[in-house]
Amino acid sequence: MNRAIRIGIVAGVLTAGVVLGASRADEPKAGQAACFARMKKLVGDWVRKDPQGKEHLVARWRSISGGTALEETLLPGAQEMVSIYHMDGDNLVMTHYCSMGNQPHLKATAASTPAKIEFVCTGKGGNMKSENDMHIHHALFTLTADDNFSTAWGANKDGKNAGDDAVFTFTRKK
Repeated sequence: MNRAIRIGIVAGVLTAGVVLGASRADEPKAGQAACFARMKKLVGDWVRKDPQGKEHLVARWRSISGGTALEETLLPGAQEMVSIYHMDGDNLVMTHYCSMGNQPHLKATAASTPAKIEFVCTGKGGNMKSENDMHIHHALFTLTADDNFSTAWGANKDGKNAGDDAVFTFTRKK
């Protein structure tokens, strides 16, 4: 094969790589970044109806720090708890500021998808002597639609599940 043809083939391969690389940059985000992008759609107020049909504010989501983090306030004005969600490199992480007085750090699992995001405690947290202390250990977000979603929060003590998960169902305030 002559040199001109070889150079043409190499140039073609390199050009194709650049074009494919540029088109990949325009593709939707993958992995945990896609999960975080989905969670950003939760910004707003969320309610739950009591048996009489009256709505009660149960969660408020805000975009903070220039859109690089999300703040969730669960049970505002009552037994208020705050969680902060953000990307740490390629990982979606959260710190849960619990009414128990500790702040466990959780990380989204590799199996998480934008429709089902599971967080598990990393074993670290503020005001925790060890992972044996009672703490929120996992949270599962099921994001079925833009106007409703559910969460299940579970605690651990002494390395074991500490009872049934607390399940919340939310509807976007109209």
